[in-house]
Amino acid sequence: MAAAPRRSADRALLRDRPARSTATKRAAVLTADQIDAMLAAAGPRDAALVALMTVGAMRVGEATLLTWGDVEGCTVEILGGTTKTGHGRSFTLPEAACRHLLAWREVCPTTKRGWVFPGIAGQPLSIRGAQTAISKLAAACGLAGVSSHSFRRSALTAAHQAGLSLREVAEISGHRSLAALEKYLDQDAAREKADAARGLLIR
Repeated sequence: MAAAPRRSADRALLRDRPARSTATKRAAVLTADQIDAMLAAAGPRDAALVALMTVGAMRVGEATLLTWGDVEGCTVEILGGTTKTGHGRSFTLPEAACRHLLAWREVCPTTKRGWVFPGIAGQPLSIRGAQTAISKLAAACGLAGVSSHSFRRSALTAAHQAGLSLREVAEISGHRSLAALEKYLDQDAAREKADAARGLLIR
């Protein structure tokens, strides 16, 4: 396989491809069981896509512009040129998620640029193509309101519910603004957690 480009500038133009995400701010927040169901129903490519986007709280454009040069073992680097903020980040996949990525790598078609998710004519999978694949997978699992944005919202909401501060969650998401991050969290879930905590001081 040809060496994949390492400089984020190499992918800056592709980051702003015309086929933009149609995900809404209210994309469904998924439970671990629902994500497990999607992984079980997915083929190797889509299972790797779901695992990466969930663990990395990735935007769909970040995932589709990954190259194998950005992956070392179970560690994934998201280059700044592919992110909305222009700031990169990296993360390590837990074993279960890494298995999905490695299984896909075994059968992933080879491209000159080394795209993790190849599309047509040597290009990366389009945002629209990724959205369509996710929508079909969600429908097969009987899940409504799911888009590529669901995995990002779900990951960040779960991290916040687990007790991480907004600043710590921002390290996962790559948000530069905590106010912007708050929009991604499931406010209903946060409210339920707060209500449950109100009785802690009264026994």
